[in-house]
Amino acid sequence: MIKKEFGMIWEHKIILATLLGIMFIPFLYSVFFLKSVWEPYENADKLPVAVVNDDRPVTFQDKQLDVGDQLVANMKKQDGLEWHFVSAQKAKEGMSHHKYYMVVTVPKNFSKNAATVLNDKPQKMNLKYQTNDSLNYIGQALTKEAAGQLKNKVSKTVSTAYADTMFGVAKQVGAGLGKAAKGAVKLSDGSKALSNGLTTYTAGVKNLNDGVMTLHAGVEPLSAGIVQLADGSLVLDKGLHTYTAAVSQVNHGAQALRAGTVPLASGVSQLQNGAQTLNVGINQYTGAVGQLNGGLQQLAGKSNQLQQAAGQLSQLPQGVAKTYVLGNTVYHSVEVLKGRLKEQSPKITAAQKLNSLMTPKNKKLLADLSTTTDEMNNRITNISTKLDGLTEQLDSIGANDRDSFVKAQQVLDVIEKVIEKLPAQQKEQMAGSQEDLKQIKRNSQENRKTLKKIQAIQGTVAGAKAELSDAQKSLPDLLKLTGQIKHLSTGMNSQGETMDVATMTKKLAELESAANKLKSASTQLNARVNGPKSNGIYHYTTDPNQILVQISQIADQSSLPTKLNGLTQYTNGVKTAANGASQLNQNGTQLRGGASQLNGGLTAMGAQVPALVGGINTLANGTSQLNANGGQLVSGADTLAGGIGQLNAQVPTLVNGIDTLANGSAQLAGNSDKLNGASGQVAKGTGTLSKSLKDGAKEVNSTNLGKRNAQMFAAPTRLQHSNYSKVPNYGFALAPYMLSVALYVGALVFNLVYPLRKMGGDDSTANEWFGSKVAIGGVVAVANALVELLLMMAVGLTPQNVGGFLLNGIMFSLAAMYIVMLLSIVFENPGRFIGMILLVIQLGASGGSFPIEITTGMNGFFQAVNPFLPMTWSVYSFRESLTGGFGSGQITQSFLILLIFIVVSLVLLWVATQVLHNKVTYEPGPSSVVQESGNGDKE
Repeated sequence: MIKKEFGMIWEHKIILATLLGIMFIPFLYSVFFLKSVWEPYENADKLPVAVVNDDRPVTFQDKQLDVGDQLVANMKKQDGLEWHFVSAQKAKEGMSHHKYYMVVTVPKNFSKNAATVLNDKPQKMNLKYQTNDSLNYIGQALTKEAAGQLKNKVSKTVSTAYADTMFGVAKQVGAGLGKAAKGAVKLSDGSKALSNGLTTYTAGVKNLNDGVMTLHAGVEPLSAGIVQLADGSLVLDKGLHTYTAAVSQVNHGAQALRAGTVPLASGVSQLQNGAQTLNVGINQYTGAVGQLNGGLQQLAGKSNQLQQAAGQLSQLPQGVAKTYVLGNTVYHSVEVLKGRLKEQSPKITAAQKLNSLMTPKNKKLLADLSTTTDEMNNRITNISTKLDGLTEQLDSIGANDRDSFVKAQQVLDVIEKVIEKLPAQQKEQMAGSQEDLKQIKRNSQENRKTLKKIQAIQGTVAGAKAELSDAQKSLPDLLKLTGQIKHLSTGMNSQGETMDVATMTKKLAELESAANKLKSASTQLNARVNGPKSNGIYHYTTDPNQILVQISQIADQSSLPTKLNGLTQYTNGVKTAANGASQLNQNGTQLRGGASQLNGGLTAMGAQVPALVGGINTLANGTSQLNANGGQLVSGADTLAGGIGQLNAQVPTLVNGIDTLANGSAQLAGNSDKLNGASGQVAKGTGTLSKSLKDGAKEVNSTNLGKRNAQMFAAPTRLQHSNYSKVPNYGFALAPYMLSVALYVGALVFNLVYPLRKMGGDDSTANEWFGSKVAIGGVVAVANALVELLLMMAVGLTPQNVGGFLLNGIMFSLAAMYIVMLLSIVFENPGRFIGMILLVIQLGASGGSFPIEITTGMNGFFQAVNPFLPMTWSVYSFRESLTGGFGSGQITQSFLILLIFIVVSLVLLWVATQVLHNKVTYEPGPSSVVQESGNGDKE
């Protein structure tokens, strides 16, 4: 029956495909869920959290305390969460638009409250954070944990700062005790010195008493000597007043003399500097005048060349006019020749000779045309050569003239700097030079205006040159064609050769084209040089005299001669400027000599001024000191006289005082023994104080109060963590739970879709029915486990114990398969529903997601049923095989418990098939439907 069941599956491919698909359901269920939560905590740095820092720094123990800024700086260094440091408004908007999972706010009084730690009423530091639990509860838990870590870090930072402050105060106390100890040592030493001094003092008191008695005896003769001393001091005071008055007058005169030496020395120095500057300026001036003279002399030479070129250029209108007339004459001669040949050609047959066309008139026209063409070629070449030279000369002269203008301006600038420092005679010379230079500038400016007019001719010259070149290009073709025609004519007359009319016509057309180009070029050239109106004077004629008259009339129309008249004015101005510059250059030698003499004299005078000023200053300083000390001298004499007078008046009092002193010294001598005893007690007490302070300072300063001690004070404990078993990530943590759930879901799906009551025939026994379904279910369960577990290992779920991992999966898959199969066969669809309810119970009670100890819902129901659920033992065994921690015996224990579930389920399933087999009938075939005999309902 089992073989027949497998054969039925093989024959029906849909059932086979369904079973194969069911085998992958646990893997798909597991992989999609576990991969979605594989490492959520490692990706917590992608969880956006807004940070708003409103804190304001404060001063604490003379140091700036900015806890908020320090907190933000630490957060920027950490990768725990995706921190966004924004304003309060942006944080609020981000929270409302689901952009942030949490907003951490550092209030503006954060550092202020931290600074109250030593106050009578310290204020708590409130670190505010707001979470959006609805956005994601796990995200809220992560951000809440981060907020707690922030709180701990802030507490540590503040505690460290507080400890640093306390340690600083302790250090200051230790330093103060050290200073006090040193002071106490000094005090002890001083008390000993006091005791010794008092001993000496008491001995001195006795000596004083003896001296006072002697003084008392000698005070009487003192009064008479003081009277004589008072009279002498009055005479001394009167003489000193007379002396100081005379010294004051002498000092006044010496100071006036010294005051006069200051402007004297300054004036001589300025005069000397001015002379040196003048000498340098005049040398610059004469050098510039020499350069100007050289440039103007070169310009004058260029002007002579320009006059020569202008003489040649004046012939340009006549030459251009002749070129124009001859060019047009050539053109019209060709037209006449062509017309005559055209008149004669209709009368000539193709066999006639060319000499019948070459009449005497035609031959003469060809000869004149050749001669005129040769003459035009020579004239055009000559005119072009002259134009080339003129253009270069105009450019060179313009550059020289501009250079002369610039140099003349430079000389004028030098004269303006030095002229005010010159003597009168040299000023007059320089004034004349200034006028000459200004005249040179004016001439240069006028010359440039004239030169611009002349340079306007350059455009005409350049255009004429280009058009002459175009005209000259046509002449070779013209000469060649006339030569060919002559050659043909001569050859036909001597040899009797013939040439048809077409060839002759072609040659004449080429001759006409060349003559037309010559006419056009010469006409444009004449219009540019002699004016457009001059073109109207020409008319065709063969009379040489008439041709000469036309040439003269056309040349007279040119404006070029009028423009060339400005060249004369220009060259005259250049010569005048050159003469002026030459005269300036001749006067430069005399000017340099005078400036040099002036500079030498002032230098000699300036060398003697320091000695004069030094002597006067020495005199003035001496009289000033005498005058200054005179007041003190008079004042001292007055004081001396007054003091002696007072001394004389106080002599009686002195005598009385000495009497009193004698009485007092006697009393001091009597009490000296008591004073010595008290000083000994003071010395002993200060020694004890010094030793105690020194010991206290040593104790305080030996205490370690460094940065590490402050950190220890702020955080005295450190949490050390070690793993009894290591779970790599969240995916490994949930894998035991989800693998078990997926295998149970696979069993449910199989029992939902596979026809458990479908048989191949009605002769099947209950045992055959039981065996076939158990076999198929067992194969699918094992396949489910192997496909799921092996593929999960392929995608990264690596167990520590592969054998235990696979064994536990197979055992739980078989247990789930037979439990659900039992419920499905016994209760049909209600049984399948019970199987789903059993899955739901196991989801909460198997301890797969949270520890079963904290799953206290429904009055402890989940904790009560936990030991009796197959998924509980599957989760335990999967955890041991994946990451350890339960002990090797857990796999064995889970295997035995799952085996009990399998055996019990199979026993009950066998009993059920025995009972139900006698109550149902079967329809054979692949699509047979099991019917209950009692009601006939179709399954």
